[in-house]
Amino acid sequence: MQVRHSFEEFDYIDHEEHWGRAAPALGATRVLAVDTEADSMHVYFEKVCLVQLAADCGSAFVVDPLALADLEPLRAPLADPAVEVVFHGADFDVTSLRRDFAFEFHGVFDTMVASQLLGDEKLSLRDLVERFFGVVLAKAHTRTDWGRRPLSREQLEYSFLDVAYLVELAGIQRERLVAADLLVEAQIEFERLSRRTPPVRDFDPHGWMRIKGTRDLPVTTQSILHELFALRDAAARRVNRPPFKVLGNDALRLIALERPATPAALRALKGVPKHTSGRMSRDVLAALERGLARGSPPVRPHKPGNPARRMDYHAQKRLGRLRDWRSAVSARSGVTTMAILPNYAMFEVARLRPTTASDLQRVPGVGACRLEKWGADILRIMR
Repeated sequence: MQVRHSFEEFDYIDHEEHWGRAAPALGATRVLAVDTEADSMHVYFEKVCLVQLAADCGSAFVVDPLALADLEPLRAPLADPAVEVVFHGADFDVTSLRRDFAFEFHGVFDTMVASQLLGDEKLSLRDLVERFFGVVLAKAHTRTDWGRRPLSREQLEYSFLDVAYLVELAGIQRERLVAADLLVEAQIEFERLSRRTPPVRDFDPHGWMRIKGTRDLPVTTQSILHELFALRDAAARRVNRPPFKVLGNDALRLIALERPATPAALRALKGVPKHTSGRMSRDVLAALERGLARGSPPVRPHKPGNPARRMDYHAQKRLGRLRDWRSAVSARSGVTTMAILPNYAMFEVARLRPTTASDLQRVPGVGACRLEKWGADILRIMR
């Protein structure tokens, strides 16, 4: 199938003076498609490595933040409420751009969230582009290290195709939302996405418990895993590599089970990387000794959580009734459960138990439109 796209060419911005070519388009655009490429699969400390842009005026750009002093020319259009900023799967892009550049967003449109609300079976950008444009996007660079330079023309073109259809796709999705009477519900979700903040990445010393099969291991083996897990994270931070590339979960488990006592015994274990049995061998063996000496892993401290979000028995019962009602309405009407009442809003309704229309409308995620469509049913359940 011949590849075509809405934007036949793009400018690669990797020098400060190149911003002059983008300024007219960024100043005039009212719809700006945005995507990012990051290096999370290749480093511990993730960063945005490319920003792809396509404007409704027909101009498109691939911006290289690693080669530029800053991305200030993007700040105004991204924060302008009059500019519709289109993403596909905005959560990652919004939080990454906010983390690295402190950008603000006020006019987000997410083509994937639109598909979720509309009940599309296939939600990926690749599926939607094939469905609406008859084009199959390549998967050749899904594991590319976008932090490495130089980038080939093929890599740049691949990244560009992630925004090449988004302006037109947003128009299609908007028409579909209007036809389904779901535009207001979509705007509630888009506004939530525009406020997303990057998660704090704190090391969890008890994260080893998430490794498959570890909860059933003897406590001494778990104690060793606890020490090895902490060692792996420290080593990954030091060399700026993802933990799984320093020492995989299977290798962690194997070392904890076999308990090699010497560097030679560590090297003899199949599946353990060479650098682990070489440069890291002394640290690995020391972690083994610490785990054996401890005898059992430290107890995970109880986190009480936010009391305001705690649900008592009655709130849980209300949540169950809301969930049953929502499923029945969805089956009867063909409207998705997300469109009727998203999970986060359903939780808050059950917890807060609004008894009047004005109280229900103020619950985050409900709003006037959902109140009009479903308010009477929800309030009856709350009573």
